[in-house]
Amino acid sequence: MKVVIDTNCLLSCIGKKSPYRNVFDLFLSKKMTFCASTEILLEYEESFNRFWGKDVTQNLMGLFETRDNFEHVIVYYNWQLIRNDEDDNKFIDAYVAAKADYLISNDSSITGIKNNSFPPLAIMTLQEFSNMLSPQ
Repeated sequence: MKVVIDTNCLLSCIGKKSPYRNVFDLFLSKKMTFCASTEILLEYEESFNRFWGKDVTQNLMGLFETRDNFEHVIVYYNWQLIRNDEDDNKFIDAYVAAKADYLISNDSSITGIKNNSFPPLAIMTLQEFSNMLSPQ
């Protein structure tokens, strides 16, 4: 399974006590391929630095760069599907370029286009995705 995860969702699932830790554990167990473009990685790095500092950021970024279940996505086309928060388009573009199975986001600008007809989008909230992995 290949996924693109928006920044806030990724921040929410990394902590060991997070109720969504099963998402990050799936990546760590190599049962999920995590996909991100350079633009997304730069945003992750900026957010990690702000929340956890330099050392944790270096460890996390190093983890992404060295895992064989991490896919660095090259985006060749910008779909520009999101008009109200254009910065979020990078997640849509990476999802399409990676041919990912899911785009995980709690951002209403992204979840608001989940019924887009072309390109078709499989968008789930972090809660929905976590529940899918571990049904109650």
